[in-house]
Amino acid sequence: MIITKEHAIALENMRKDAESGKAWTDIEEVDRKTYLELEVQGLAREDGPLKRIPTTLGKELAEVIRALVLGGKLPTLDQWPDGWRFIGSDIITLLRAADRAGRVGPLGEKPLLERGLAEESKGEDGSRRVILSEAGKNVLRIWRALDPEIAITAELANHIRHLMEGPAESARLSTGSHEEHMLEGMRLIAYSAPNSDIYAFTTLGQAVKRTLELGGFVSEGYALSEEILKLLAACADGVELDAEGYVQLEALGYVRDMTELLPAGEWALEVWRLWRCGDEGRVWTFSIEAEEADVLEAICRIEEKRKDNPDLEADFETIRREMIDRKARQYKALLERYGRRLKEMPEKFRLIAEKFAEAKDLARWYDDNFELREALLSLEAVRLVHSGIGTRGQTVYAVTETGHAVRRDQERNHRDVTATAVKAVSIARRTYDAPARAWWDEARAQQIVGSMEATESGRFYAHLAETVERLPLLTRYEMEVFHRIPDRGMTVDEVYAALEDKLDRERIRWALEKLETRHLIDILPDGNVVETEAGQLMDRALAGVPEGFGNPVNPVVYRLLKALREVGSLYVKERKVRILPRNVKEAMKRSGLSQEAFENALEQARAAGLIGRNSINEAGLLLLEAVERMSPRASEERAYAA
Repeated sequence: MIITKEHAIALENMRKDAESGKAWTDIEEVDRKTYLELEVQGLAREDGPLKRIPTTLGKELAEVIRALVLGGKLPTLDQWPDGWRFIGSDIITLLRAADRAGRVGPLGEKPLLERGLAEESKGEDGSRRVILSEAGKNVLRIWRALDPEIAITAELANHIRHLMEGPAESARLSTGSHEEHMLEGMRLIAYSAPNSDIYAFTTLGQAVKRTLELGGFVSEGYALSEEILKLLAACADGVELDAEGYVQLEALGYVRDMTELLPAGEWALEVWRLWRCGDEGRVWTFSIEAEEADVLEAICRIEEKRKDNPDLEADFETIRREMIDRKARQYKALLERYGRRLKEMPEKFRLIAEKFAEAKDLARWYDDNFELREALLSLEAVRLVHSGIGTRGQTVYAVTETGHAVRRDQERNHRDVTATAVKAVSIARRTYDAPARAWWDEARAQQIVGSMEATESGRFYAHLAETVERLPLLTRYEMEVFHRIPDRGMTVDEVYAALEDKLDRERIRWALEKLETRHLIDILPDGNVVETEAGQLMDRALAGVPEGFGNPVNPVVYRLLKALREVGSLYVKERKVRILPRNVKEAMKRSGLSQEAFENALEQARAAGLIGRNSINEAGLLLLEAVERMSPRASEERAYAA
C-alpha cells in the first residue's frame, strides 16, 4: 500500500462526494495518475474517463485518516509535505511486525507514533510499552483485506525490465515516481523499515520480472494483466480458447502452437499462483561460522586421504588431530604476520593467539579454545555432515552433497555467514518486506549481496535456507538465550540486557543467529524477537530441563527419539509412545547410530526428561512435533493440509 499526501486528498474528495450523495467524483486530467495508483490497490474504481468511485475499503481508509486529523494526531491534509508517505510498504512492515510481537519494536516507535498508528501503554510490570493504536490496527486490517490488481502496461513492463531485483539502495530508484508507486501499490516492490532506504522486488515482483524478461514484449496495451493471466491459466488447464485468445497469448510470447507453454508463460503462471494464493509465508535463513567451515574442510581432507589410506576414517579423534594441526599452522602464521603488533590483531583471534604463543601442549590449547563436538553437531543440524558407523563400530562423519557445496563457497571466500545476512536476501523471497538497512549492510560485508542484487553466494545460501532439512540442536549457551525469549513481546536489545551479566555479547549474538537458522525464533525488521511455532513447541518440550544442561537436544538425540517412535506404540490419551524392550535393538538399527552413540543418547534423553524407562513421554513427542515445523517443506505441507 502506498498513500502519500496526494492519495490522501483524493481519498478525502471521494469520501466527501460519496457522503453528500454524489454518484462519482469528477477528477482533473492532471490527477489521473494519482487515481490510477489508488485503483491498482483496490481503493478506487473507474466509472468513466474522468469519474472515480471509492471502494468500501477506500472509504474506510479515508475515515481512518479523517479521524486521525480530527483527533489531532495528524495535521490537516493541506499541511502535509508534498509527496509525504503516510503509508508505504515500510510502514506496513512495521505494523505487521508489531501485530505479531504484541508491541511496537524500537525501530517502529517514532514513525508509527508520529502517524497516530501507535500509542504509549504500560506493561504488566508497569514499564512503558508502545502498542498499535486502533488506527494502526485498522490500517493493517484494510491492507490485509485489499486485493491489488496486476496491471502491467507495455511502458511499465519496460521500466521493470531495466530495474535491478535488489535488495539495493533506494537511491538507485526514482522513488516517488508514478512507476514506483504503481509497483509498490501492486506489491511488486517493497521498501525497508523504517526509512525506506533499501528496496527489493517481492516474491510476486520477482515472478513478474522474470516473466517480462522472457516475454510480454509489446509496444502498447498490457504485457500482463488479470485478463491475460486468466486466459493463460485456462489454456494451461486444457480449456479451448477462441482464436483471438490464442493470438494474444502467442503475440506476448507466453504460448506456442496454442498449447505449448513457453518459459515466459510458465513464469506468468507462477505470477497467477502467487497473486491468487499469496506467499506471505515464513522467512527462512541459514548461517555457518568460519570455525565450522574449518571443521567441514578438515573432514573433506580426511576423506581425500582415504584414497591412499583406506583404514583412515573421519571419527572424532581423527578430526580432532586434523584440526589441531590446522589451527596450529593458522595461529603460527598469524603470529609471524603480526609479530609484536598483537594488539592490532582482531580481538577474536588475539586472545587465542596469545595463548598459543605460551602453549606447551597444543592438544590442550585446542580443546580449551575450540568446541569441536559442538561444531560437528551444528554441521549435522543443517545436514552439512552426517554421522554414521565406522568399520570399528565407532561414530564417523561424512560430508553431504550440500556440505560439499558449502565447502566450495567457503574456499572462494572463507568467512562467517550469518543468518542476518542471508535473511537480507530470503526475506523478499517469502514476504512483502525488504530487508532492514542493518541486515543489508551485514550482507554487503559478507558478500551475500552486491551493490544492486544478491550475489551468486547470496542466492546459494538463500536457496539453502529455503530447502535444507533442519535437525534440532541447543547448546548450553543457546539454551540459556532461548529460555529468555517469550512467545512474543521482547526486543533484541532486551535479550542482550537480560544476559549481559552471564554471557559475553558475541556468545549472545551467535546464539540468536543459530536459533534463527534453526527456525526457533524470528528477529523482525522492527527489532522485536518472537518464537516461531517450532520454537513454542520446543520451549514446552524442554521446560523441565535444568539450567546449565549441556546440549539438551541435538541431532543424535533426535535420531534416537525418531527411531524409538517408529518401533513403539502410541497411546493417544496418555500422550506417550511405549517401546517394548525387545524392540530397542531394532530402534538402534533404524537410527543409524553406533552402539556407544545410541546408549549415550538414551542417557541424555532421560536426563533431559524426554523419555522414561520404556517410553517417549509428552516432552519427547513435543520435541518431535517441533522438528516437523523447523524445515520449509514439512512446515508448508502442514500449512497446506490445514
